[in-house]
Amino acid sequence: MKKYAFLPLIIAVILFLVFLFIPNKWLVFLVSDKDVEDAKTALNPLMFQGEYMQNRLLQEPNMLPIYGSSELNRFDPFHPYNYFKANDAGFTTYLYGRGGTQSIHHFLNFAAQEKNLKDKKLVFIISPQWFTKTGVDEFHFSPNYSMLQSYDLALNDELDPELKKKAMERLLEFETVKRDFILSTIYENEVTGGEKYPIKAALAKPVAFFNKKLMEKKDLYYSVMGTPREKLHANPEMVEGKSFEQLTKHADEYGSERVTTNDLSINDRYFKKKIEFKLKELKEFRKDESYTDSPEYEDFQMVLEILKDAGAKPMFVSIPVNGKWYDYAGFPQERREEYYAKINKQVQGAGFPLVDFTAYEYEPHFISDTIHISWKGWVYLDHEMANYWKLQ
Repeated sequence: MKKYAFLPLIIAVILFLVFLFIPNKWLVFLVSDKDVEDAKTALNPLMFQGEYMQNRLLQEPNMLPIYGSSELNRFDPFHPYNYFKANDAGFTTYLYGRGGTQSIHHFLNFAAQEKNLKDKKLVFIISPQWFTKTGVDEFHFSPNYSMLQSYDLALNDELDPELKKKAMERLLEFETVKRDFILSTIYENEVTGGEKYPIKAALAKPVAFFNKKLMEKKDLYYSVMGTPREKLHANPEMVEGKSFEQLTKHADEYGSERVTTNDLSINDRYFKKKIEFKLKELKEFRKDESYTDSPEYEDFQMVLEILKDAGAKPMFVSIPVNGKWYDYAGFPQERREEYYAKINKQVQGAGFPLVDFTAYEYEPHFISDTIHISWKGWVYLDHEMANYWKLQ
């Protein structure tokens, strides 16, 4: 019996070596066109935290990706993915972002994809709720954090040194990063100009390189496995070949059928599940909040800088909140206007175009719950995206 004691260990080692040394081209061959198409709307953190599938999508010549957060899974017939599947505007799109995805996550992703962003048009949706007093917290940072992209940053010698240093300083504020001895050693060495841990950092870099190769391989395996797509709620007949006026009319009708239980412009399902049972408690509950003082502005500035450094052509979209709900919640309109003005100034100061939807706080069916663009809001965004693509 003893001679078989190490058999499971030997098998495990053999399987690990097969996993590690199988040629990448064999795995790439197994990623089908359907896998790539499904990835466009899967809203899968494994894709967000990886690189292979995004490399493939960004290299498509007529790709117009949309970056954002939780609003991207508000699928209805007017959602950009559904709309542009039904109406050929000369491009396709894929979605990057989910709840908790904020500027620092987007920065890491853009830094890893910098070579694919040269002259690439993209849409970036800015959410007001990112800009809280604390900014992104550990609870939301960790599930959306990409270790692969962080290691890519550590080993990236082509990125602007000052921007790289600023990003590393910010990332070291998160426990998820600090707990990674190899990564944090390299980061701390770089942010101190090589003064801290010079020997440890020199020894850590080859390990980091090996770790990164392992993560790249794992990313390929995830890409091969594929992921189920979100339920898209598509209705091509409702949107195909329709004018802007017809679409807004259909969106109003669609929204009206789904907002019948309250006068706060919140869809019935969300209102019943999240708000109705504690409506009185939520009166004035945001009266002391503001979106003008937040570490998110510095994180967002890094997004602007990496896109400029990459030579990308982003169109930023400033989303309003639900005015009726925020009035009820006690968040004064004056403070909301201060946030809108500040983000507008920051984007335009970077020289990028901004689609400003913030005048539509009270527009019926522009927002489907308290903060998420939907229905008529998507119609307006579809219109702006089509026009943006036509620009030289």
